[in-house]
Amino acid sequence: MRARGLSHATSPRLALLAAAALAAASSQGRALGAGQASPPQAVPAIPRFTQGRVEQVTVDVVVLDRKGQPVTGLTRDDFTILEEGQPRAIASFDLVNRSAGAPGALAPEGLERVATNVGQAAEEDQLGRTFVVLFDDLNLTFVNAGHAKRAVAAFLDRGTVEGDRVTLLSSSGSAWWNTRMKGGREDLLAILKRVDGHRVLENPSERITDFEALQIVNNHDVLVAGRVQDRLDRYGTTLLRDPNKAGSQDAQQLFQRGVVDPFVESLALRTYSSARTRTEKTLAAIERATRALGEGRSRKALLLVSEGFVDDPTTAGPRRVVDAARRVNATVYFIDAGGLKALDPMYSAELGPALDSADTMTAIADLSREGEGAAALAERTGGFSIRGSNTFEEGAVRIGRESQSFYLLGYNPGDIPRDGRFRKIDVKVRGSYTVRARRGYYAPSADDVPELTAAKGVDAILQHALDAPRPSDAIPLRMTAYVLDGTGPNHTRVVVAADADVSRVEFRDVEGKPQATLDTLVVVAPRDSGEALRTDQTVDIQRRPGVSTNGPMWYSFLREFSAAAGEHQVKLVVRDKVSNRVGTVSYRFNVPASDEFHVSTPVLTDVLANSGSGGAPVMLIRRTFPASAQLYCRFDVFGAAKGPDGLPRVRAGYQLRRGGEVVGRANPTLIEPTSLGALARMVQIPLAAFRPGDYEMVLTVSDELGGKSRELVEPFSVTPPATTSHP
Repeated sequence: MRARGLSHATSPRLALLAAAALAAASSQGRALGAGQASPPQAVPAIPRFTQGRVEQVTVDVVVLDRKGQPVTGLTRDDFTILEEGQPRAIASFDLVNRSAGAPGALAPEGLERVATNVGQAAEEDQLGRTFVVLFDDLNLTFVNAGHAKRAVAAFLDRGTVEGDRVTLLSSSGSAWWNTRMKGGREDLLAILKRVDGHRVLENPSERITDFEALQIVNNHDVLVAGRVQDRLDRYGTTLLRDPNKAGSQDAQQLFQRGVVDPFVESLALRTYSSARTRTEKTLAAIERATRALGEGRSRKALLLVSEGFVDDPTTAGPRRVVDAARRVNATVYFIDAGGLKALDPMYSAELGPALDSADTMTAIADLSREGEGAAALAERTGGFSIRGSNTFEEGAVRIGRESQSFYLLGYNPGDIPRDGRFRKIDVKVRGSYTVRARRGYYAPSADDVPELTAAKGVDAILQHALDAPRPSDAIPLRMTAYVLDGTGPNHTRVVVAADADVSRVEFRDVEGKPQATLDTLVVVAPRDSGEALRTDQTVDIQRRPGVSTNGPMWYSFLREFSAAAGEHQVKLVVRDKVSNRVGTVSYRFNVPASDEFHVSTPVLTDVLANSGSGGAPVMLIRRTFPASAQLYCRFDVFGAAKGPDGLPRVRAGYQLRRGGEVVGRANPTLIEPTSLGALARMVQIPLAAFRPGDYEMVLTVSDELGGKSRELVEPFSVTPPATTSHP
């Protein structure tokens, strides 16, 4: 499809088959999962400061009483803000109270027939809270994954309020879903049900903890190595020594010489390598998700639900996460699904002689350090950890409830050095309260370039927009999905139709013609599996001479996928190649099982591909039609029962309603099947007799042999002929 006044300068392929889409997703990393990132790519700077002056710094502050309850009765005079130790005057002061929910909260994406990003970004920025829940399946065992799931479910049920935006993702990339609460709760719980812990522990008789491995490999800690060697000896593990051979030495002799047993060293290297790989992937997921939260006024938090990881000073990942959190004013919380630390099975007396009391205390102390790296992230970003307790659910709920009421304070720091240095903020409150607030921000610099990360071969700006939980409206978009016919066993053809308002795009003169280039990215994420479908395409468009640029110019395009049965979420990213303006929008749709009785998404249009009544209906996104138009509605029926003659008996009819009043109807009649039993119908309705306004077409389709029926409601609007223009 083409926008009015626009044409393709090139002829890119608009449909990507499932196999190609899956291959692309495989080569580029999971489309919506947060896997390990490659080194950051340089991208054009996003200006936030002008001439060394920060116009305003916003600080969201949670104030808690001694019982851990939010304090809501404070005034501007109760707060003091220090930047680099110097007091700053509070220029703006707001109390955001989310405890009662958001009045007029937005519905979950996908409930509307056409999704749009117009006006959504500014509206969502005022909603108050954005959460990312990272289910760290890479650092969760199967046993403790159950604790993690219960904690997340409790957070969704009792820690969120109406209007909160929540993204649930896994560190392995097997799960991703973004929605608004409370309407999206069931989708998130469905994803939570299928994810699990992926970490598999070594045989207890040869296991070394991650902390022990870190100490042995990085610090050559012979004391820790000696304890490990003694434990392995105690449990009868075969070491690379034989006390009956000449030159062999026992653990005490090796320890005295500062030598690590070769077998212990080998086990430590293997354990450390595995732990570091898992941790780097998790940290990359946290960093990407945190940077994608953006710099809006809403309160932003990431909940890391994990068994944690060791604090390894040789990796850059933790520093990058803290940097990302500080730049977007986000807080990290850590929920340790390992719970209360008892002796690991590898210390069990079943494997050998019991440890003495001193060794037992040392073993427990070492086990407690397994999650110190995750706890440090929370502490350094202004959050806290739920550790050493089996009250996972209460801890998760506490995280959500603490910020249901918070203060937004703004101040003007004035002229500051453009050195890119982190400037410390300290918020003080009059009275004996617990205060949680951002710890600072980064000053501008001459090369102030955000570090966006993406997998190799993936554009960093597009990936950043894809990861972002909230829509961007720099380029207005509207989108819908048409669920059509089957393509194979339990797979259905889905066409994603979208419009982009290219009046916001920069056209450049190319050989005497105004031309623009758009990068488009479409991802379809199934709720019930991790096999996301993705297609990236770049298209060149030309503006025809004489086309007015005073209003919207809609450029239309289609993308085709083969999707399995179930719930899906599709996200579209469009970027202007010249200005780097980005628009994003999401849409939710359902694909029925191929063998159940169902109706394809009706194509409601006033345009036929070929002139005359025999032309095929053109898929549109808009739902406004002029009163002078002919309205066409085309649909197919699948899965109907068949009689002895091998043919189905299906009736279809419709009503037209305006404000609940029936203003037109067509009684159900039999759909004449083809010789192969295929069922399709196209309805034509002249709109001249209908007054301008909002209408509904209510389709009823009944399977007489199978005893099943379906009702579909298709909203549309009729406009006066003189005010309507076709995209």
